[in-house]
Amino acid sequence: MRTTGIWAIALTTLLGSQVASAADLPGKGISVQPIQSTISEETFQTLLVSKALEKLGYDVKEPREVDYNVAYTSIAAGDATFLAVNWDQLHADQYQAAGGR
Repeated sequence: MRTTGIWAIALTTLLGSQVASAADLPGKGISVQPIQSTISEETFQTLLVSKALEKLGYDVKEPREVDYNVAYTSIAAGDATFLAVNWDQLHADQYQAAGGR
């Protein structure tokens, strides 16, 4: 729950800031691949993070829907960039199995 609050504050800050020049675009020229589960309610978080990254200049690809085990493994292997939804206690074992600490 605390992690969700931190992410919410971070995303609010990102979305609230204005892009003034190319120097303010840390993601310019960098592509990112969002990944999410097949639970449709998670699409909102994924699109919110994607929009924030686009405002920072990142080239955000269309989200791919996969099972959580595949999501964590894909991120660990470099085939995906982020998973916007993480249920910390529920997904801790999957995160560890994919190489997380």
